[in-house]
Amino acid sequence: MEEGSSPTAEDHTSALLEPTRCSEERMGVDEMLQKYSGEFGPWQLRHFALVSLAWAIDAFHTMVTIFADREPAWRCTGPACSVDVDVCQLEPGSWEWIGGREVSTVAEWGLVCGNKYKIGLVQSAFFAGCMVGK
Repeated sequence: MEEGSSPTAEDHTSALLEPTRCSEERMGVDEMLQKYSGEFGPWQLRHFALVSLAWAIDAFHTMVTIFADREPAWRCTGPACSVDVDVCQLEPGSWEWIGGREVSTVAEWGLVCGNKYKIGLVQSAFFAGCMVGK
């Protein structure tokens, strides 16, 4: 290619942009944030507050499962009661929750024995939604 002429479609060896001869500038995280983001101002404060609020609400949702999904104590009321009996071995109606069915979601929805997997399923679905949503 002659000097001063523009590159043609057949000329694939010439560079589109000329390389610049500037010195390499090495920056740390603080210098990069200072240069490209500026000082900590009202926009950053608002962004920080909103993100912190979202994480705080998420923390409360996580904490509520600890208390709501606990398995409360139960007592046997039927004739087949013994010391080492499991609630899954008893007939329905031969045992009851201590404190009533309103003490936790496990008692209210009967999430024992064969339905116990639903507790972990709901928690996994919640955290999967958190992962997708954030």
